[in-house]
Amino acid sequence: MRHLTTTGIRHWLAVGMVVVIVVLVAFWFFSGERLPRKVRLATGESGGLYNLVGKKVAAALNQRIDREVVPVATAGSRANFQMLFDGEAELAIVQGGTLDIQEVSVVTSLYPEYVMVIVRRGRGIEAIADLFGKNVAIGRQGSGNRQSALAVLEHFDIELDSLGKKDLYFKLLLDDPTLDGAIVTTGVANPDLEALLQTGQFDLLSLPSAPAIDMISPFFQKTEIPRGLFAPNVPSEPVPTIATTAYLVARSDANALLVQGALEAVHEESLRLDVPTLIPRQETTQWVSTRLHPVAQRYFYPSDNIGMMANVMESLAATKELLFAIGAGVFLLWHRWRRFEQQERDEAVSVQKERLDVFLEKTLRIETRQLKCDDPQQLQKFLDEVTKIKLAALQEFTEEELRGDQAFSIFMTQSANLVTTLQLKILSAREKA
Repeated sequence: MRHLTTTGIRHWLAVGMVVVIVVLVAFWFFSGERLPRKVRLATGESGGLYNLVGKKVAAALNQRIDREVVPVATAGSRANFQMLFDGEAELAIVQGGTLDIQEVSVVTSLYPEYVMVIVRRGRGIEAIADLFGKNVAIGRQGSGNRQSALAVLEHFDIELDSLGKKDLYFKLLLDDPTLDGAIVTTGVANPDLEALLQTGQFDLLSLPSAPAIDMISPFFQKTEIPRGLFAPNVPSEPVPTIATTAYLVARSDANALLVQGALEAVHEESLRLDVPTLIPRQETTQWVSTRLHPVAQRYFYPSDNIGMMANVMESLAATKELLFAIGAGVFLLWHRWRRFEQQERDEAVSVQKERLDVFLEKTLRIETRQLKCDDPQQLQKFLDEVTKIKLAALQEFTEEELRGDQAFSIFMTQSANLVTTLQLKILSAREKA
């Protein structure tokens, strides 16, 4: 088994540190949060408000995160949820109450969406119950609009099968005169809704049970559509109804930089110019009935960061004993390392002392042989040999402790005396010759 030295330990420590650094860099590279190359934002029907808002948010977000942000037209909220779950979208606009929104995290609430029962004039539809047996568009499969309409129909005991032409987008009321009405849940800034109601061919029905729906539903609240919202006489009087909320959502594991950029794109850009009913930042959380994404939580509740710092300080105080133990452990390791180094130096000195004895024996043999020698040539050989031994010893014995040792001083003195003796004998022999 090879003898372990401090040099070897340093080598393996260096190798170990390099390996650790490489592993940490690799771990950071492969597991760290990174923005996707392309961000897909699931919106809604082409031309609808979700699609319009989605395009505005995408343009602002593109500038914030320096990534391509693509608004994707879809059938609506349910389809958007599915795209999130399937990894086909990173962000989505959805309607509150369409699915269990607790399965995702809310980035921010956007604007209120009103449930509007639109009916064509002259069809004898004066109340919700009159929709029975009529052609009523409630939205395509996969839309949040359809889910809200189903909730309204269920509340008023209207069978879905009693409606005709139901799987249509409400804008088709303009093109299909056989459609008697539609149940729509959307923001008032929806351009399709404005185009429809400004024709003067349609009325809005009230929902007399709005307070009851408000009480039993966590996502709907009673509200009122004011008189003249869409045209001077549309509606002709305030219309009681219910409203839900449009949300920008993401998966719970969404990239923090992406969520932060989305929040800034909504609340720190000019989106309100296009969506006048955009919920102000300071009121956003009042419209959220489920959990916020952690980044959104910090964004809307910055004061919570103070509490977070307090928790950090408490944690540091609680770990002071651990830190002391770590410090003591480091000191013991350092002390052990110093002892190991000293032991290694002692072993090196011991080995060199053994080698010094060898050199001493060589010089003693030469000294013994030169006593009986008067030949100048042989004496010169002895002198050369002693000089080589002395030089070899000086090159080999590098330890300061050994050079200060008495044995080394004896060797150097003996070598110097022997050299002097040989030089004198050589001179004397040459003079006699």
